[in-house]
Amino acid sequence: MVRLDERAIDDLMSAVGRETELADDDLTLQDERFLFWLANDLRAGLDHDQRSKDERDAAQFARRALTRLKVRLAEKRLPRRKLCERAASIQATLAHSIPAANTERCATILDLAVAAGNGRELWDEPCDRWLELPEDVPSGRYVALRVAGDSMAPVLGPREVILIELDATPRVDDLIVARLPDQSHVVKRVASMKGPTMELASFNPEYESIFVARDPSPVVGTVIARFTRE
Repeated sequence: MVRLDERAIDDLMSAVGRETELADDDLTLQDERFLFWLANDLRAGLDHDQRSKDERDAAQFARRALTRLKVRLAEKRLPRRKLCERAASIQATLAHSIPAANTERCATILDLAVAAGNGRELWDEPCDRWLELPEDVPSGRYVALRVAGDSMAPVLGPREVILIELDATPRVDDLIVARLPDQSHVVKRVASMKGPTMELASFNPEYESIFVARDPSPVVGTVIARFTRE
């Protein structure tokens, strides 16, 4: 009997990832339908009773395998960069700091935990630290945030700094910062866009998806870079 355990997933994802990168260097080729087929193919040698018993395991395997590939895709899109942080030349709210920071090719830095659920708008938060933009990032409207919590692990860890492009139009699989109805802010992956609804998912399976309106109002911006102090 084939067991769809964590080791099997790791071995399979390693093989699938190598073949995918050799073929096209595009991990998006592996979609959910392919992974469900792959899970079912592993069960092809089982008898009818065993296949019925393992049907739920196969679906869980496919979902876990899909998440693993999404993690690899996000890590590939967002290679870690060196964090260059300095004191802001002015101390003002985020709304007033963005134009000044842009002039000096910087982005204001906020704590996502500070900006979450405190009853204030993100734009009213005070800013005293700036992040210097990498040379390959064009001038524009940016905000840098320190991540709170582990919902996006292993791609993003607590206190990691991410760069947000404001006003960007998100696509499926993009990482975005979204504003929730309680005025808290979260960083999530756009899992799907169906009708008027957008599904925001975590990489950490302990966290459930969040559903928001598919319009610009909940979207603060798209994550375009992540930084480390090392």
